[in-house]
Amino acid sequence: MIRKIIENLLNWVNNLLKTISGIFNPATAFAWQTLIGLSLFSWAMSFLATSIFTIILASFSWWFLILGVYWATTSNKDISIGKVLLSPWITGALVTIYIFGIVTGELSAYALVVWPLISAVIAALPTCLGENFQPKIPAREKRQPLVWLFTTQLILSSWFQFYFLVQDWLVQYPTIAADTFEKSAFVVRLSTEESRQRLPRGTTILDLIASRLEEQLNNQDWSDVEQILLLREREQLIEQIEQIDTQVRQEIDSPNIKEDNLWKVSLGEISLRESGYNLELKAFWEGPRSQTQPYSLTKSCQIIAVNRQTDIGISIVSQVECDPVEGWGVAEPIVTSQYPTL
Repeated sequence: MIRKIIENLLNWVNNLLKTISGIFNPATAFAWQTLIGLSLFSWAMSFLATSIFTIILASFSWWFLILGVYWATTSNKDISIGKVLLSPWITGALVTIYIFGIVTGELSAYALVVWPLISAVIAALPTCLGENFQPKIPAREKRQPLVWLFTTQLILSSWFQFYFLVQDWLVQYPTIAADTFEKSAFVVRLSTEESRQRLPRGTTILDLIASRLEEQLNNQDWSDVEQILLLREREQLIEQIEQIDTQVRQEIDSPNIKEDNLWKVSLGEISLRESGYNLELKAFWEGPRSQTQPYSLTKSCQIIAVNRQTDIGISIVSQVECDPVEGWGVAEPIVTSQYPTL
């Protein structure tokens, strides 16, 4: 039993080696296998060469590989979807990798954008070239398929470009992800759980501003704090908040985040309460949005007077406590049609 299994295994390996040998040992030298062999030879020689010859041999390796793969996939009718041969798209992928990965030195996302167009050009070459590779006008019955070919590939390329454009928007303007895409004909939110966890960037700005404001107003003499909260002295508080806002934006600024300038932070309503004041900080989103009205966020802070024991007795000082941010993308939407009047 074991002997029979070993014999079957050896027969299978032998047949596999014969198949591989038949592929890489063509009956004539004028075959795609020769080009693949030249590609491997040029690639190996590029490691032994120095200076400019390394680049030249590596380029020859890619050219032989592209021509060999095109020849092999074109001659094999099984590599197709229905009646459409996949050879142009396989070859186009190699050409794209060569251009973006070898020539430019960076295989960027735009390689995927130009891949369908390069493949369409490769697919159209046999129709547009005659003997001795002379350009010719395609026959009338082949013109419409060429139009459909380039149209479909242009649409595919445009969709790839649109995908990368949206991804770039989400990197530079992450607050867009907190908006709704229910009425969009192009963008579909795939992960609802992730979208619920995504908060507008304005929440970070307001939280940091409130934290700095707490540090500056906490444990200050109550009469001094109450003085700057009065209407006639409010300009000083506004300037203080603007300075804090500028510092916060510099600290959280990133070269990939361009949306911070689209957040307008302002001082909201200041109202009296039983033992102090209520102060509101507001942030308005002026960037792209699905609705015409501005989106707003609000952070409420309570400034109260407390008794504090000191060395000279009991003094009245301020204590600041801020609530979590509320508004668009955080809790119930707070959308306003105009900015508050200070």
